[in-house]
Formats: sequence, structure tokens, C-alpha cells
Amino acid sequence: MTASSRLPRADAVRNLSAILAAATQVFRDLGADAPLDEISGLAGVGRATMHRHFPTREHLFAAVLRSQVDALVEAADTRTAAADSWQALLEWISEYEEIGAQYRGMSARISTALLEDVSPVGEICAPMKTAFDVLFRRAQDLAHVRRDISGTDLLAIISALPRDPASGRARTAHLTVVLDGLRPSVPAAAPTR
Repeated sequence: MTASSRLPRADAVRNLSAILAAATQVFRDLGADAPLDEISGLAGVGRATMHRHFPTREHLFAAVLRSQVDALVEAADTRTAAADSWQALLEWISEYEEIGAQYRGMSARISTALLEDVSPVGEICAPMKTAFDVLFRRAQDLAHVRRDISGTDLLAIISALPRDPASGRARTAHLTVVLDGLRPSVPAAAPTR
């Protein structure tokens, strides 16, 4: 067995699991800019151990986002064949907003990462962007959604909207203006919560 094909040590697997669980909790409680020492302390590992697994905050945040991104990919895939492509788009955006509200500051990080594929968060979001783009193009074809904007542009705009401090979601008035602008001849309602 070569060094690269060895199974990870049991303590390394435990440390990784503890770091991810602690990061999820700390990011949820304190936001995406929470001190990394809080995470390593809660995980019961040293900062060096955490950095061996995740060299940067961005790498750690991307690992925490993986399950949410997977859920959004599945949500887009299941809505792709919906009879009402506009409603399917609104439902997916509502789910995207719900997930984005889980961690204070997450939407801003995602907004930046959506427009690049080289950062760890950008890489983790790539499958979500692809799945959403299929859903978005279907809405363009069937629901008269404007064609001068891409799905990625729309997600970046939504992620950059001002957030309601209580819910973490985009402020309803701002989101409604964006959604109304997608179908200029048909007023849109904001996604339901």
C-alpha cells in the first residue's frame, strides 16, 4: 500500500468530523466571519490540526456548504420538469434564500464566489450553478423570462441584496423588484417563506 492510498488514521477522521460539526454550529451561531479559534476550540483540536484539514476559512466554509449545495442541486433537478416553470423558479429561489439565511454573511460570500470558479466556495457552488441554469433557461423558454441575464447573474444579484436582520433573507421589497424585472410584462410575487 502506497502512502497516497493509505486510509486516513482514525483520529484524523474524528478530527475532521469534529471540525465540520463545530464549524457548522459556530457559523450558524456567529456567522460566516466567526473567529476560527471558536471553531477549533469547540472541535477540541488545535488550530494547526484544523489548518491541516482546511488551509483557509474559505476551504472550511466550502466544506460546510457542501450538503446545502447538494440539496439545492436536487431541488433544481426535481423542479426542471414542473408544469409551471415560473413557479418552479420561484420555489427554488425561496429554497436558495432559506439556505442562504442559515449563516449570517453567507449570501455575501456566495455572491462573490458565484462569479468565479477558482475559489473553494466557487468550486463547491459549480454544480448548483449548472443545475439552476437548466431551471432558469427553461423559465426563459416557457415563462417569458428575460434573456439578457444568466442564471448565475440572477443568483449573484439575489445573494447581494440587503438582508433582513431578523430572518437573514433578502428583504422582500428588494427581491420582488428583482423578480418583477425578470418578466417585465408580468408582475411577480416574492417567493413564499
